[in-house]
Amino acid sequence: MEHPRKEQDPPALDARGAEIHVYLDHVLQAPAFAAAPRRGRLLRYLLEQTLAGDGDKITEYGIGLDVFEKPSSFDPRIESSIRAEMSRLRRTLADYYAGAGSADPWRIEFPNRGYLPVIAPLAVQEAPAVSLATPESLSSQVRAGRRSRFWFAAACAAALCAVALWFIQPWSGPIRAVVVLPFENLTGDPQKEYLADGVTEQLTDALAHIPSLRVVARTSAFQYKAKGIDVRKIGRQLDVDAVVEGSVQAINGGLRVTVQVDRSSNGYHILSQSFDGGLQELARLEDLLVAPVAGALSPSAAVPKRHIPNPQAYDAFLKSRSYRGQGTINAFQDGIRYLNLAIEKDPNYTDAYAALAGVYASGAANFATTPLEFVPHAKAAAAKALELDPQCAGAFAAEGYLDAMILLDWKGGESKLRTAIRLMPNDWVYYNWLGNVLLAQGRFSEALAELRTADQSDPLAGGPGVTVGNALYMARRYDDALRQFLKVQTLHPDLIAVHAFTGTAWEAKGDFAEAVSEYNLVLPKAPYLVRERIVHLLAITGKREEARRMLQELEHPKPDQQAPDAFSMAILHTALGERDEAFDWLNRALDQRKVAFIKVHPMLDPLRNDPRFPVLLAKAGLAN
Repeated sequence: MEHPRKEQDPPALDARGAEIHVYLDHVLQAPAFAAAPRRGRLLRYLLEQTLAGDGDKITEYGIGLDVFEKPSSFDPRIESSIRAEMSRLRRTLADYYAGAGSADPWRIEFPNRGYLPVIAPLAVQEAPAVSLATPESLSSQVRAGRRSRFWFAAACAAALCAVALWFIQPWSGPIRAVVVLPFENLTGDPQKEYLADGVTEQLTDALAHIPSLRVVARTSAFQYKAKGIDVRKIGRQLDVDAVVEGSVQAINGGLRVTVQVDRSSNGYHILSQSFDGGLQELARLEDLLVAPVAGALSPSAAVPKRHIPNPQAYDAFLKSRSYRGQGTINAFQDGIRYLNLAIEKDPNYTDAYAALAGVYASGAANFATTPLEFVPHAKAAAAKALELDPQCAGAFAAEGYLDAMILLDWKGGESKLRTAIRLMPNDWVYYNWLGNVLLAQGRFSEALAELRTADQSDPLAGGPGVTVGNALYMARRYDDALRQFLKVQTLHPDLIAVHAFTGTAWEAKGDFAEAVSEYNLVLPKAPYLVRERIVHLLAITGKREEARRMLQELEHPKPDQQAPDAFSMAILHTALGERDEAFDWLNRALDQRKVAFIKVHPMLDPLRNDPRFPVLLAKAGLAN
């Protein structure tokens, strides 16, 4: 991915900028703006600030004070009136150019997330050389309409030369990559935020089926939520060619979903469309917007048609999605509860069954004390999803991850995950799961290829980058692992978990002081991430009694504490040289199906020459 380029100031305008002011006066005389003077003042302010070279200084706070005479106590983080007025301004401009302004040779537009105008020419024809009109004569011609569009377009084109590549950049090439930014919740009810977020995720999932398109993962896209960053800057930061944005709005007792597709190179609109319906029709409206968005991004793309669920089922499904990625047992349980409610309301809801299978699969592999208990639930949900839709990527992925990581059918699981990726080639989770399945088998180069694809799909999230570093660590490439972890630390200084992994890499290199330093950064905030790592470090540095004391506490938790992780206990006994105890815990881990990385974990290297180790590998399906 290209590094973001430094923002550059727009070029200064010469006297010809006056002609743009003339055109602005022409637009503001239209009935739509005459009837809405607040909107006209806002348009004039934004355009004039930009023409004066102060576009980069525009803020919601400044608009509130300068345009709408808000008090100095105005806080745009709490009051959304400026964002709401900007949405109305965009709608008024769109209506104007669809009607009275349809013959204008220019078009003024604003990207949904920014306040800098884009001024674009419409069908400027080639003309013989003419002298540039004065502002007065041009204004007269615009108002009276006595001269042809052709002459006016030539004068406008000459004026536009002054702003060169800032306002207008050429249409360039096919769209290779896109990000769907979080839709705005304009319903007036903060409790409805999950509806806008749900539309964002559903549209992201729909576009993820297009093989020719790289779709940025939701985790990175949501980094821009409510930040108002210009689409051109977002395009550079994410290395995407287009940005999709929109809103969910309550209007006339119903809903309006608006979607817009912009070129990230210049902010130019490729598509802007609204869909109106009843309060219970969000799923239908969302389904309507998928085809035009996909067509605007990739004209030959075919996105699978989806079942439009019962409104109550869809509402429950969107609520379940709001718990994704939180990583806690409470979030897991709430997600399950809402997905079961969605299925209860609509027994033919394929996406709900697939999501349920995925939640159980992820939970089984990541935090379940007894993963096998989750397997029947995941398998039943996946089977139902595939019965309803034999091409359901989510069901294949969930089954594949479970089959490999829990049921230890590595080849079968890998095959299903590859099927999921073929059906939905832009979901980073599937690449992450496949990468871990390959890593567990010791297929390091293949694993890293998949994990790096996941990381590239989610460039602003730290988790995928940490997973790449962990794979490098498992491959004994400790210097590369450290470089990866330190890169993640630089990009995500608030991600505390990466310090735990960094400490382990330092420990593997024998730099115990650096390891201690990293662990100490984690200990006050997330002690559960480093307790076992600290015991291991104590054991290998000769502080065996202190290590044994801490290990005893881990092996015999208090009633309100979590049961010990068998695989981790085996690693700690290995560090203490207690092989019998280590194998005892490894056998327990095998019974619990928590031995995914037994073949590759560096901390188990001291056991590999023991004849009991290959027996365990065979039982785990990892002998070869």
